[in-house]
Amino acid sequence: MASGLPANIKSTFDDSRITWLVESPYQKFVAAHPHIDDVIPWPKAEWSALAKNKQWVTLFNAVRSFRRELRQRNFTVAIDAQGLLKSALLCWLSGAKRRIGFKSKEHSEWLLTESIAKPQSDDICSEYKALGRYLGANRYQMNLPAPASAYAELNVKVEASLIHKPFIAICPFTTRPQKHWPHGHWQQLIKDFRATSAMPIVILGGPGDQEKAAELAAVIDDVIVVAGLLSLEASGALLSQAYAVIGVDTGLTHLAIAHDRTTLTLFGSTCPYRFTDTPNATVIFKALPCAPCKRRPTCDGAYICMSNIQPDDVLKWLERLL
Repeated sequence: MASGLPANIKSTFDDSRITWLVESPYQKFVAAHPHIDDVIPWPKAEWSALAKNKQWVTLFNAVRSFRRELRQRNFTVAIDAQGLLKSALLCWLSGAKRRIGFKSKEHSEWLLTESIAKPQSDDICSEYKALGRYLGANRYQMNLPAPASAYAELNVKVEASLIHKPFIAICPFTTRPQKHWPHGHWQQLIKDFRATSAMPIVILGGPGDQEKAAELAAVIDDVIVVAGLLSLEASGALLSQAYAVIGVDTGLTHLAIAHDRTTLTLFGSTCPYRFTDTPNATVIFKALPCAPCKRRPTCDGAYICMSNIQPDDVLKWLERLL
């Protein structure tokens, strides 16, 4: 969702050079951005392993070496678009004299030179748009294309006939259980949709989602499961070719919107974006007195805000689309 910021920055400072610091596994994912000049991978996993094993001297030396690498680049501005203590710390390590970010519950602003409040808004990317406006830019559009290597990976790992004809992609998996749509609802939707259309259905997800994806696919014979088989970049490439995407509040669903795909997003416990910046994106959110509860559910695991969204609600959207 922060992918619109580089264009914001360059529209304000047209001679600027932009480097994106990102966790190591996502280096290739960000490198294809048209307004990014360079990417620095942050070895978070290595640092975490050193801390877990109490190798404090080695960790200190690793952090000091990383700081030296950052400061050799002579950054003038560092922008913390995440608003966490760890991201503000990385801004501080950069040595940039001007460090811009958000005020936060973790008081990450203490490591910044300029901070703004995160807006309370149901506009997609609202906090990143606020950073852009602070920098003097108003036009904001997510933009995170897949690299050519991702499409090459698709050709190897995904059935060739699929990526050359319309298909429906579903993104059912995410990190927090209160953001999931009930398993049975997904299965019912898949069965009901197959009764009305022969269009291929593809299930995306990460390596840890393969078993659950297989369970969803088992309700009919011809569902294609790519969960855990594709890199994040290749998943984006696949989404960019989908006829339509249905998903919960998860990165792949938002990535589909960044690729300007026709997308339906299911929200419940998390703050929904009602305004999506595009007629291609639709949100279903059944407002309840307790929703959104964010990270503090009060329903003892019932997650009524999500179960209240019925398979028929989604099927009707698909039927209108088709």
